[in-house]
Amino acid sequence: SIFCYSVFMTILEKFLHFAERLPADRLNSVEAALAEIMESYSDRYAFTPSERQVIDQRVAEAKPVFSNGEDIAKIFGKPFST
Repeated sequence: SIFCYSVFMTILEKFLHFAERLPADRLNSVEAALAEIMESYSDRYAFTPSERQVIDQRVAEAKPVFSNGEDIAKIFGKPFST
């Protein structure tokens, strides 16, 4: 299908216009993805200043050390492919 967008529409308005026209089976996956994005912005993931400092230090490490696959599987309850 062809969508006609006004140059004055915001990206959110364009998204709503797009989503309103999706069939239900495709809209479910879009709604699930949007729910995940919204959850990622919730206070549940808010870090304290000291936590942010540790994260910044870890990201800046020249030779970072990662957890091994077994430790990750223990945390998430399933193995990850390598």
